[in-house]
Formats: sequence, structure tokens, C-alpha cells
Amino acid sequence: MNYNSLTEYFYKLYNRCLALMFVPVAGFLYLYNLVLNNDIAPLVQAQEFVDMILIVFPALALTHLTIVHWLSARRIVQNAPEPSLGIRLDRYVSVVVMRMSATLVGSLLMAAGLFLTQHQYFTIYFAVIVLWTAFQWPTPRRIVSDYQLKGDEKQMVRTKGEAFK
Repeated sequence: MNYNSLTEYFYKLYNRCLALMFVPVAGFLYLYNLVLNNDIAPLVQAQEFVDMILIVFPALALTHLTIVHWLSARRIVQNAPEPSLGIRLDRYVSVVVMRMSATLVGSLLMAAGLFLTQHQYFTIYFAVIVLWTAFQWPTPRRIVSDYQLKGDEKQMVRTKGEAFK
């Protein structure tokens, strides 16, 4: 990702994250509207299959999110020794995209569960995934924490480069 300042870096990073979050949120809201207006009928109506989907889909999403969380933490540890802050920030973009893509997959699973069963628990599961995304959002404080930055690098990232102008 090309950028001229840390302010521009965060601007572009936030735009990518918002674009990745817009797709599942818009899709889920559209599907939820269809369910509320009874425009679609549930495809799975047998209670034992509904119960199975209520357990399997969230378990798959949780497993996927956990694996991606571990992989992203591993990538951050691998990138941390890099002496250049610019290279670490460039590599952090791929970590963030991986995290956001994981929430996209989890959100799509919840949308599929809502589509198949029209059970309201999938709305709660979706809200939990969105909250999880909020905790994973790439703020300057999060980058400082992930890379355990110290001194000038910490001050530069936290203030988005404004402290050194």
C-alpha cells in the first residue's frame, strides 16, 4: 500500500476495513429485511436440522475466527523484528485484511444460517461477530500494542505522525 504519511496510511487502511465490513453488514440487513417481511420461507424446517445448524454454523465461525486470530498473531511476531516501521506497517495491512476477511466469512455463515432457518439467534451471532470486529479494528493504539512499539515509533504511530511535524 502506497502512502505519503501515517495519516494517509490510516485513512487508506480504514477505507479497506470499512469496505470489507460493508459487504456482510449490507447483505445481512437485506436478508434480515426479507425475513421480517416474510418475503422468503425457511428452507430448513425440521427442528433437529435447525438445532444442528444453530450449533454447527457458530462453531465453524468461532473456529475460523480463532485460527485466523492465531495466524495473525504469528504473522505480527514474525514481522516485529523488522527494523523499518514502514515495512512493518505495510505487512500489517495484510494481517488486517486477513482478520477482516475472517469476519466476512463468519458473517456470511450467520447470514446463511438466517436464510436457511430464519432463526433469530443468527442475528445475535452476527452482532457478536460485528463486536469482535470492533475489538480487532486497526487503531493506532492497537498497532502499538501488537508490535509493542517503544519510544519515537510509538509516539509517531499514536499521533499518526503529527508529533514530528
